[in-house]
Amino acid sequence: MARLAFENVDPAGREPFADPASFRKANELAKTYAASPAGWLVIAGPSGVGKTHLAAAIVNHMLRNGKPAKFIFVPEFLDRLRASYGGQESQRPIGLHLDNQDRPSFEAQSSTYDDELALAATSPLLVLDDLGGQSSTPWAEEKLQQLLSFRFDNRLPAVITTRLVPDVMDDWLRSRVLDPSFTHLATIKAGAMNADLSDIGIERRMRETMKFETFDPRGGAGASSEQRERLREALKAAQSFAADPHGWLYLSGPTGAGKTHLAVAIASTRLQRKQPVLFRFVPDLMDHLRRTFSPDSATSYDRVFERIKNAELLVLDDFGAQAWTPWTEEKMYQLVVHRYNAALPTVITSQVLLNDMDDGDSPGNMRFGRRYSDAIASRLRDGSLVTECLVSAPDFRNRGTQLPAGSRAVRTRVRPVAR
Repeated sequence: MARLAFENVDPAGREPFADPASFRKANELAKTYAASPAGWLVIAGPSGVGKTHLAAAIVNHMLRNGKPAKFIFVPEFLDRLRASYGGQESQRPIGLHLDNQDRPSFEAQSSTYDDELALAATSPLLVLDDLGGQSSTPWAEEKLQQLLSFRFDNRLPAVITTRLVPDVMDDWLRSRVLDPSFTHLATIKAGAMNADLSDIGIERRMRETMKFETFDPRGGAGASSEQRERLREALKAAQSFAADPHGWLYLSGPTGAGKTHLAVAIASTRLQRKQPVLFRFVPDLMDHLRRTFSPDSATSYDRVFERIKNAELLVLDDFGAQAWTPWTEEKMYQLVVHRYNAALPTVITSQVLLNDMDDGDSPGNMRFGRRYSDAIASRLRDGSLVTECLVSAPDFRNRGTQLPAGSRAVRTRVRPVAR
């Protein structure tokens, strides 16, 4: 990692993986800290934005100037500690104290375990890379808490990189990592693009084919004049939202009418403008969240869910098509309430018409999904935040399919919403 230095940091950041403005601020803060380490520097952000490069650059700057520093990749560090006990997780506390000159000292107990902790605890400068990326066990949390407590209490400099956001930190860690009297926080935002488009949630084929330019508001040969008018209104509303996302856009209607096409076009437009977007097919999202509960999961449930909840622009495709259980109801409620309260820009596609949710299941109401709970429906019906558009046309996968008789239009309501 000697190659990772400030001299080869691109001031614009790892565009398009990192937001250039936030990366430049983090880079400047890291260089200032390297010149005179004091307190803690916390560099936060998603994977791939350059956090480790900046942390390593600080260490290499120190070493070139003859000053000691220690770089630790947290998951590997904890693995070494476990290995020093033959796989047995010890509950023995760290034997740390200050010597007669008030310098950090370690009460050695003649083991590799002790040596590892001694070096980490007493290094003049410690870098903890990927804090939160470790397998979270009570033992691991205890060891990190002991280590960080010693350095915090003795005001020893440290650099921490983390993918964690404040909402998923426990109170103890948050009180130290975000202590404004001791900690400098640099947050690097995600860039507009990722090498792996599946991280955004849109398959390459979808991005290439589902654009505003390829959306046909004529609805095919079987579309009525009323359906064509609804499609024109929906296209106009989607283009307006893509230009300046405010509030929520709720695209409702039958399958195959073009709801997902418009949602992908909105997301692609924002990505082209280098703005972050998360796109999630709701049934798959629920399955993924369930899997993160497994002890074998390499991904933290809290980390995944918090990323979804706080996305700058979130697209939820086929909302209401997931299997409804008390657990999915709870998760969807938490997600809706969080984004509703914060007025975070959101696009929802659904086969559920908001204005028809209290009607019966007659074929004419075009509602093919399950009724939402009252708590979710109340927020989705808030016209001051949510704009509903009916995307109504014959199924583009099978042109000629007609809409159910008696379908009602839901006129587009496009209005600015204060953040």
